[in-house]
Amino acid sequence: MPEDAQIILDNSFETQYLAQDDVEVEKNDPDLFLMDRPFDPSKINIETKTPSLDTLIKRIERKTIQMDTDSYFQRKDDLWDRVKQSRLIESILINFPLPAFFFDASEDNNWLVVDGLQRLSSIRNFCVEKTLKLTNLEFLEKLNGKGWDDLPQDLQRNIEEHQVVIYKILPGTPTDVKFNIFKRINTGGLVLEPQEIRHALFQGKPASFIQKLARNLSFVKATGGKINVNRMLDRDFANRFLAFYLLGIDDYNSDLDTYMSKAMAAINNLSDNELQDIDRNFTKAMDIAFEIFGDKSFRKINDEQQRIPPVNKALFDAISTRFAFLKENEAEKLITNKDLVIKELKNSLIFDSDFFTSISSSTNDRLRVKRRHNKIDSIIEKVLNK
Repeated sequence: MPEDAQIILDNSFETQYLAQDDVEVEKNDPDLFLMDRPFDPSKINIETKTPSLDTLIKRIERKTIQMDTDSYFQRKDDLWDRVKQSRLIESILINFPLPAFFFDASEDNNWLVVDGLQRLSSIRNFCVEKTLKLTNLEFLEKLNGKGWDDLPQDLQRNIEEHQVVIYKILPGTPTDVKFNIFKRINTGGLVLEPQEIRHALFQGKPASFIQKLARNLSFVKATGGKINVNRMLDRDFANRFLAFYLLGIDDYNSDLDTYMSKAMAAINNLSDNELQDIDRNFTKAMDIAFEIFGDKSFRKINDEQQRIPPVNKALFDAISTRFAFLKENEAEKLITNKDLVIKELKNSLIFDSDFFTSISSSTNDRLRVKRRHNKIDSIIEKVLNK
């Protein structure tokens, strides 16, 4: 592994790579498959409420709102400075309307914050933990320096009775519908990536297993340590492998996000032995790729490049999945004939325009997914039958 891909491991591990991302940006038209799988509106189960702010304050006190979103969204609370927090409290005191709050209320005693985390953090700091002293107020300058206990009862009551709008995603909302709701409405300072949403939706066994695959040292080695953990990019790669490994390509319908979510959901129904088999085959695929391609694994290689191209996600899902299904003798023969494997891949990238397109643009399209997986299969078959 190159020095700039050094890994720091410890028991509280969140793998950190001392390298910049080196992943090719996928070119997908977001509207291309918009109506390929429309939702049944009756399955969107969202409740709108307009309670007083005291309802949320009490939930924060009783810890029935999960404020530690870092555990499920990898997104930090309490990012606003004291001025911004103070201005929010001032807005409440002068009865300015607040933006709506969104919660996943699948568990009534553990609401997940989909949108509104920083506002809730400010309210918690002032009204519950009482650590915030108001500062640099724009209209209520006389309240500068005051905390919750310093306010007269009528101002405390104004805060508690301030009306807010909340949207609750209720139990029974299908995961794929919920995924798209999360994607559309999260508007915080750091908009969630699809893999971050999946991590939140599939806590427990699925999230832990995807994390385990992403930490796999053979995976890090094969990708040169260039896939950063920031925004769960590494887990996105692992989830992508899992989707095509578990579900295949025959039933794929161009909706990669839902397919990847379906794969994570399937983990709950797998035994420990089955998960160990997946882990072993993932490791095997990464080891084979590195033995054959070295630091050019999962990249668009050709003979004219002066710099190694970035890791290509589409090439990764095709090569990793097909390699994972190889038998031991087949893997050995591919490695022995690695020069031929490299040559065949290079020729396919140069002379097969359909294959090149399948890993370059609209890579989520079902025909292009099948085309690239079938091409890798044909390269493997050609070498094995040599």
